[in-house]
Amino acid sequence: MKSALCKSSCLTSKAQFIGVRPFRATWQRCRVLAPLNDSKLVEKITGEQLEKEIADRDRTLIVDFFATWCGPCLLLANELEKVAESLGDKVKVLKIDVDENPELSSQLKIEGLPTIVFIPKESGKPALRTEGLLPAQQIMDIVAEL
Repeated sequence: MKSALCKSSCLTSKAQFIGVRPFRATWQRCRVLAPLNDSKLVEKITGEQLEKEIADRDRTLIVDFFATWCGPCLLLANELEKVAESLGDKVKVLKIDVDENPELSSQLKIEGLPTIVFIPKESGKPALRTEGLLPAQQIMDIVAEL
């Protein structure tokens, strides 16, 4: 990950959200997250590509429904990278931007972000759906139980 010197964006954005001015702005070293589609382990796809991936799957799929403006979604991106590195060819990690795919998000009733859908390798087993940020170890535990 890149590191950049920036104004404390967390303090500033939280203060702006509640409508007050931050007490003191400080400079700090912040991590700048890599763009979500630069990963070789996690693939960003569209709704049409998801249908093909589900039909042709040969391993468990982890599908992350995210938005670029969602803080927990950005944190989850790092956790999914760890999962993809650890589990290797046992899983395929996919990401779908809900803002770029509003019809799919509406069809699947994606209301909370991030939403993760675990689709087992075997077509007879039901998919599992979670909402919210999960640590990498918990994601790996869920995959192991599928």
